[in-house]
Amino acid sequence: MISEKQFWKLIHQSIEQKQSIDKNEQGDCLMEILTSLSVEEIAGFHNRMIQLREDLNSPMMRDIAFMMKFGDNDHAYQGFKNWVISLGEEHYLKAKNSPAHLLTLSDENLFVVGQAYFQDLNFVASGAFFEKTDLDFDDWHNAIQK
Repeated sequence: MISEKQFWKLIHQSIEQKQSIDKNEQGDCLMEILTSLSVEEIAGFHNRMIQLREDLNSPMMRDIAFMMKFGDNDHAYQGFKNWVISLGEEHYLKAKNSPAHLLTLSDENLFVVGQAYFQDLNFVASGAFFEKTDLDFDDWHNAIQK
């Protein structure tokens, strides 16, 4: 697994490189950035993202997600937590310590088409893996299990 410092550096780089206010473009930038890494680092990015997403689990975070219309099922809640991660380390840490911080955000550049949801973050590492290699899903599964 890559370090948190390296993970946040990659997230920050993707925020800086996106060309529009469309948050979905951040996912495209991130996938492009990840393709320049080794297969082990790509898998390490994915595993670190999962750990950081799990670290956001709390009853208060779920309540905030519900208030922002993304807490009513596990799929929506996962996309909500991905969005929190995509905001970068500063917002992530503030939200982890006080989920209500997310209710104060109003900059449209922080949202995905006006919503606090970013499911695509689940797929940027696997997309980079498949872009970089000629391997299949079993190989991806094996890479993230290491």
